[in-house]
Amino acid sequence: MSFYDVSVGQALEVLDSLTAILKKAEAAPNAATLPEARIFEDMLPLSFQVYIVTDLGTKIAARLNGQEPPANENNMKTFADFHARIAESRAALEKCDKETINSRATEAVTVGLGPGKSAQMNGLTYNAGYATPNLYFHLATAYNILRKEGVPLGKMDYLTSFLGKHVDL
Repeated sequence: MSFYDVSVGQALEVLDSLTAILKKAEAAPNAATLPEARIFEDMLPLSFQVYIVTDLGTKIAARLNGQEPPANENNMKTFADFHARIAESRAALEKCDKETINSRATEAVTVGLGPGKSAQMNGLTYNAGYATPNLYFHLATAYNILRKEGVPLGKMDYLTSFLGKHVDL
């Protein structure tokens, strides 16, 4: 596997998984309440989880191309908003050139770590230590919010986007 595969490729698979679980959530009787659903009251809602996954997708595309990432607003309220933002993030990732991404694995990337904090690291470290863990954390949190709210999801709803490209399911 190349650096492109484990960065851009993985981000695309995360978006596919997120899309799959959101499609099931849209069909749930309580779909209208799900964007603001939370695992626990002091945690951020489903809409935030979708925001972070999609925001990271566009930031991965920009940073690994040596560009400043765009600022995405956290303003999604509906499933239509979610799917539109996923499409935007996907489009940014799909524009990435495999050779360019592979050649930038050791190039410097600056990442914000909260108000007034940032860190500089190379592309490999950015992907392995920051982007990928955050993508999976927020994808799993979205899945868990939906399960808590009674959406009939199973493990394969989450995994098929990853595993289905390698084996017949």
